[in-house]
Amino acid sequence: MTEYTPEQIDNLTSAITKLAEAKDRAYAEGRTPDAKTVEGTKAVADDLAKASQEQDEANRKAVKAQIDEQVKAALVELRSPSMAAAIGMGKADVKATRNLQLVIDAHPFLAKAYGSDYVAGDLIRSIGLMRSSDAEEQAFGKATLRALGVQRGDVPTGSSSYTMFDVVEAPGGVGGAETIKATLGATGATGGFVLPNNLVDTLAKPKTMAAIYTDLVTVRNGVNVRGVDQPFRTGAPARAQFQDWGQTKENVNEAYGSYTANLGTIARVYDIGKQYLRFSQGSAEEDVLDELGKAFRLGENFYIIAGAGTGSVGSGDPTTGVYTALNARPGFKTAFGSASVTTVAGSFASACATAMQNMAGNNRAPTAIVVDHITYFTSIREGADAAGFWVNPAGGPTGFQVLPNGQLHYWGVPVFWDSNLGTNATTKILIAAQWDAFKLYRGMEFRVDSSDQAGTRWDTNLVGYRGEEEIGFHAGTGVETGAAFLVTAVIP
Repeated sequence: MTEYTPEQIDNLTSAITKLAEAKDRAYAEGRTPDAKTVEGTKAVADDLAKASQEQDEANRKAVKAQIDEQVKAALVELRSPSMAAAIGMGKADVKATRNLQLVIDAHPFLAKAYGSDYVAGDLIRSIGLMRSSDAEEQAFGKATLRALGVQRGDVPTGSSSYTMFDVVEAPGGVGGAETIKATLGATGATGGFVLPNNLVDTLAKPKTMAAIYTDLVTVRNGVNVRGVDQPFRTGAPARAQFQDWGQTKENVNEAYGSYTANLGTIARVYDIGKQYLRFSQGSAEEDVLDELGKAFRLGENFYIIAGAGTGSVGSGDPTTGVYTALNARPGFKTAFGSASVTTVAGSFASACATAMQNMAGNNRAPTAIVVDHITYFTSIREGADAAGFWVNPAGGPTGFQVLPNGQLHYWGVPVFWDSNLGTNATTKILIAAQWDAFKLYRGMEFRVDSSDQAGTRWDTNLVGYRGEEEIGFHAGTGVETGAAFLVTAVIP
């Protein structure tokens, strides 16, 4: 490996400067530099880069050697005494030993921290002397630490300094025993300011209701229009009848109705401080996106069952939910009755059978039964003392079955609970439906846009996260074709 002297490096630097000037003159005169100038520039640049690399390597070796020497010097007084010293060579003079270290330069960091007169090894050696059983060595170590400014028994009010070591004198003043205690960091003044912040566990949130309806109904994505017309036959087809020869045959007309699922926008905005976003290292943004995702899932779920709109555009909520449509049509709902829940006639099983019976009259079978949460758990504890619980996990005469995952079924039809229902504590409801007959239309689907410019957000250091989604839902068509039935007053 070629070693470059400082003179050679200077010559290389001068040469590449001259070659660069020659190239610049050529370009200024509108001509291409000759090949020798270009090749010479590359060759000199390569030599200069190699010389610089070797110089950096030499500097690193020199620094490492200096640090090794200082560590050795610092450990001189911390080694166990030799057998010769223990027998009778006498105790070393710590002051003289200290003077021997003057030939070694202090590390630049320690020299800058404790002053240009800092001697290599003073800090570690003095700490070791403080633990010595010899009073003279203790005094020397204590004096050295005090001179360095790293030993203080108290912190003045308002000082930003913190104690590295505390020296506590025993009662009796001078000559008493002294002990050293480490800084505890229990307060800001004793090191708390330099401790890392507390660890933060996963954010705990209130539990949201399971969104069941988007998994039950038919979902149509990518419907980028203002609305969807949903035509239906107003009556079920009737059977054909016998007609005698030569008689006028039966002539019937078909009648149609239609509901429109107009798409409207559901939206929400969260504003988050920029400092909070930076310091939370992504947690704040993750939480906002999670909140928005759940909000829109719950929004879809609510409007499918309880949307109270008339279906018209510009009226706020354009959706008409399944419960809203059923409750407005007397032909598709019934009150259960007043029989006691301790009787078979007043049991939850009878209420389920009532809904399924009415759907069967429209040639429909439910794919799921949904009740409010109060009705659901009240039904589980219904029964009679003689017969036991009507909802029997083992599958009893009432037709209930509970799967290993806890899912309740009635004659093979799953039963779900929904806290959006049953807001009236005296009127509990049950909805049996062929849920795939109802359709949820999504437009551009759920999306999140963010901005720190809109409004006054730039002035106030805020970032806004806006979630939006277009949805359309109208349960009228499914109800009119007998796909659902409502039972009220299921329990007293």
